[in-house]
Amino acid sequence: MRLTKLQMQGFKSFADTTTMTFDSGVTAIVGPNGCGKSNVSDAVRWVLGEQRARMLRGAKMEEVIFQGSSARRAVSLAEVSLFFENEDGGLPVAFKEVVITRRLSRSGESEYLLNGASCRLRDIHDMLRGTGLGADSGIVIESKMIDALLSDRPDDRRELFEEAAGVGLYRDRRRSTERRLEETAVDLSRLDDLLGEVQSQVRSLARQRKRAERHAELTARRFSVELTLASREMAAWREELAQLEVTVAALREQAPGDDARVVAAEGARDAAHEARAAAEASRNELARLTQLQQQHVQELRAEIAVAVERQRNALERRQRAEEERREGEAFGERLNADRVRAREELTSLEGEVEQSRESLAVHARDEEAARAAVTAARSAVEAAERTVRELREQQRRLDLDRESAQRETAELEQRSAALEIERQQLVDAATVLAREIEGADEAIEVARVSVATAVAALEEARAAARAARERDAAARAELGRAEDTYVALEGKVNALEGLERERVGLAPAAARLLRERDRFGEGAVLGPISDFLSTSASSAVLVERYLGMTVHAVIVRDHSAAEAVRSWHASANPGPLLLLPLDAMPSPSGGEAGDLLNQVEAAEPAAGWVRSLLDRVRALDDGSGFVDGRGAVWLPGTTAGPGPLRRRAELSGLRSELLAAGAGRQLAAAAAEEARRALTEADAAVAMATEAANLANGEDRRANDHRAELERRRLRGMRELENAEGLASRLATRQDELRSRLASIEVRTAELQESLGSHGVDSEALRVQAAETERALEAAREHRTNGQVALAQAQARMQVATDRVHRLEQEHENASTRLASLQHELSTLADSDRSLAEQMANWQGDLDARVATLTDVESRLAEAERHVRDANASLSTADHALDQARREAHERESALHHAELRFAELSGRRTAIRERLETEWRRPLEDLLASFEAVEVDDTALRTEAEQLRTELEKLGPVNPLAVEEHEEEVKRLDFLTGQRNDLAEAKNKLQLAIREIDTTARELFLTTFTQVRENFRQIFMTLFGGGECDLRLENPEMPLDCDIEIHASPRGKRTQRIHLLSSGERALVALSLLFGIFLTKPSPFCLLDEVDAPLDDANIGRYVRMLNQFKGNTQFIVITHNPRTTTEAADAVYGVTMQEPGVSSLVSVRMRGNTVDEVTPPEMAPEGEVAGAPA
Repeated sequence: MRLTKLQMQGFKSFADTTTMTFDSGVTAIVGPNGCGKSNVSDAVRWVLGEQRARMLRGAKMEEVIFQGSSARRAVSLAEVSLFFENEDGGLPVAFKEVVITRRLSRSGESEYLLNGASCRLRDIHDMLRGTGLGADSGIVIESKMIDALLSDRPDDRRELFEEAAGVGLYRDRRRSTERRLEETAVDLSRLDDLLGEVQSQVRSLARQRKRAERHAELTARRFSVELTLASREMAAWREELAQLEVTVAALREQAPGDDARVVAAEGARDAAHEARAAAEASRNELARLTQLQQQHVQELRAEIAVAVERQRNALERRQRAEEERREGEAFGERLNADRVRAREELTSLEGEVEQSRESLAVHARDEEAARAAVTAARSAVEAAERTVRELREQQRRLDLDRESAQRETAELEQRSAALEIERQQLVDAATVLAREIEGADEAIEVARVSVATAVAALEEARAAARAARERDAAARAELGRAEDTYVALEGKVNALEGLERERVGLAPAAARLLRERDRFGEGAVLGPISDFLSTSASSAVLVERYLGMTVHAVIVRDHSAAEAVRSWHASANPGPLLLLPLDAMPSPSGGEAGDLLNQVEAAEPAAGWVRSLLDRVRALDDGSGFVDGRGAVWLPGTTAGPGPLRRRAELSGLRSELLAAGAGRQLAAAAAEEARRALTEADAAVAMATEAANLANGEDRRANDHRAELERRRLRGMRELENAEGLASRLATRQDELRSRLASIEVRTAELQESLGSHGVDSEALRVQAAETERALEAAREHRTNGQVALAQAQARMQVATDRVHRLEQEHENASTRLASLQHELSTLADSDRSLAEQMANWQGDLDARVATLTDVESRLAEAERHVRDANASLSTADHALDQARREAHERESALHHAELRFAELSGRRTAIRERLETEWRRPLEDLLASFEAVEVDDTALRTEAEQLRTELEKLGPVNPLAVEEHEEEVKRLDFLTGQRNDLAEAKNKLQLAIREIDTTARELFLTTFTQVRENFRQIFMTLFGGGECDLRLENPEMPLDCDIEIHASPRGKRTQRIHLLSSGERALVALSLLFGIFLTKPSPFCLLDEVDAPLDDANIGRYVRMLNQFKGNTQFIVITHNPRTTTEAADAVYGVTMQEPGVSSLVSVRMRGNTVDEVTPPEMAPEGEVAGAPA
């Protein structure tokens, strides 16, 4: 498997489609700072699935899309593709070439593709797993990784090792498992509290269940008793209802004959109506024809006037066309003369152009010969300059070696002084750490006391929460009972209000009058007298017994209203009806009011009639008789049922009970809300106590962690102090070596200066010769340019002449066309004039005919008007006959209506019983009658038993009707919660076991990777330094996942020391060795190095290049660098990244084979110094 190509479009500064092709070996990417080289490494990271924007040097992922520049707009899509050769089947897919693509739009939509097919990121990770290109592979090595390894922060260094070992996944899993373990512990605690609450609720519901079962038994017996009484009452009405059905049926049989007579009368009326309509239609048609003929006459007269005007306009247009034709013939003669002159001028210019071409060919041959001479001179100059550059490069290297030695000498002196300061600081730090450890011990003791206090407070809060839950449950039960009472009363009130709205129980005639009261005018019919009476339930029984049918009397405004109602009654015949006019109201007697009048309240304006009817009336015993003011005794019969007064009195009492029940429900709701608020506060207190306990435990853990951290720092400080004390002697030895090295560099510098002087003279002479050949080339180029200008001028003049000839020919053609058009127009105008004259003659004849037709139609219209008057008389006679038939049918309909009213009255009583039973038992009456068992007891005993059952139910008080179901649900809930607690306890044990297994696996992975990196680090260190010693050490081998990693290195000739005491170049080389060691633990098909050689001097660059040449046989390397030695000595191909357009990166590539350049693409895009700067 091998990387073959990288393609970018819209990614960061690569706005256009950019393709980079890679062969085996090393590919270098060079260019100035800020041109976009590092965007290549970002593209590789991104297409392989990098999800962290900070790893791509951004704040959010959308920043990878090209943001635009001063000359370009931003794009909306970024796309990067990696091409892999898969001939060996290294990737588990059936393709010889594998293309991985990633796209991102500004809308946030991201897409991955595999060989053009959409896929998931997980699919790509699965395919790359085991190839060294996985999510945790280190295929990109950047300079900031060197900073991370050399950082004083151990976490940065450890992160690189953990990424190589793949421990990060296990660390994330451990943190996730720990969070789940904490959540499980909290859930377990809450579940214990909930179990206590549910157990208390189960005991309470058991008591409620017993009461509910007793209530159900009493309700079932009462159901049977009530249904038995109701069925007997409805059976008593069944015979009368059957007779009424027969009467209604007979009257309905006679109705079709009446309807037939009405239909026949209506048919005669309709025929007369149709005759009148036909007469009117005939009249209207004749009127329309008259109007149409008048309109046609007007139109013909207008057409004739328009034709006269058109004839005059055509004559004027023909005169103008004759004038235009004469002018066009003169213009055509002038155009012919201009065409002859233009052709002669064009022939002369063609000869001039041919002469200019011959002269230009001679000048071009002279220029080519001068260019060959310049090329030869430049080659000689370049060879001389190459020799001078090589000598200067050697001198520069000596200067670099001298500066490096001087810089290292200065660094050694500074390090010696810094070493002494560091040693003193380590001693002081050890003293400070001892004091901090004592303070940490005290903090641990304080934290333990806080934990104990918080746990005690948590237990108190949980006890308070349990008490609040019990109070909340009791309040909710009380609220449920209040809701049931209120709903029951509300149902009864709604049922009675419905009866009141429908006027059930009111006399049929009175009910019909109230429905049709609007026909008598506003305020004429005020309503039944019962609407103006109010009394208690017991008094209502007495009043209804005394008044009898008078209770259905209707109050009207005056005698005129009574007369209007009488007329309506005579025609409608709705049944017996009593009217009480207000202007006939009797005056009060002035005597003492009777006890019956004192028991009612009368509302105006009917108070006078109430006093007249009930004045000085008193009841005997329990209402079995009444004595009026005259001494007459009235003995009423038994009433069939409650009347409107009793229903209104019952409705008033129920409304009072409903208001009281509503107040009780509000109080219960307020109590329940208060209990719920107390429970919420108790839960909040438990949560706060739990939070306080967690905080206290956290403080305790942090105090212990701080104590352990201080102890680790103390041990590390002691080791650093030992290393610092053994370093001072080695620094002096190194200073002596540097002094001898500086002396040898000075001798070599003097020799190079002498050689540069001799070669400089030769190079200057060659430059003079090259300048002379270039001046000759410039003169030849100027002659050629003048010839090109002369040729262009001649061609331009010839083009102008050609265009003029074409323009004149076009104008001549247009003039001819215009003359032909004018001739055709003149002919057309003559023909049109003749046809218009003929049409005017035809229109005049048509006009005379239509005037005669108009006179005939007007006479026929007068005859049609007479027929319409005759039809109207016939229609009046038919209407009179229809009214007579309808009046006879209405009389029979009144009789039918009276029978139906009586039937409706009995049905209403039956419906009242139905509604009462259905409202109370909330089931259809048919289901109730089908499901009850009749009680074989007389009616009196049944009523007594019903009253006793009602009393026992009231004594039993409100019950929870859902107590049985709630008790069973709570028992199931208790069993479920008990099982949940067992599951949580088992899950807690499993999570603790999982944490131990994760720690074991991560430890083994880390130690295995650490051992491999340690061995690779030693081998690469020996390669780069040519000897010496190095090592990686764990600060605490017993805790490898949490301790620091120390790097020790000793270049050849030096003693082992910490990496912080090496020179900057040595430190960078050591860090590079370690990075390659980490990379080789999981080798990849290719590796991208981003400016990792920036800190290295010339000598170390050579070692770095040798290492690349050693490994490039097995791994492709893509090297982003500024160093020319890396480019010339290691690279097989070089890509130059430039920004010819501000803000937009582009490529120039140089393909290398050994020390020769065989391909340059594209030469016109590369700046002069860019390609030439790449050694060949």
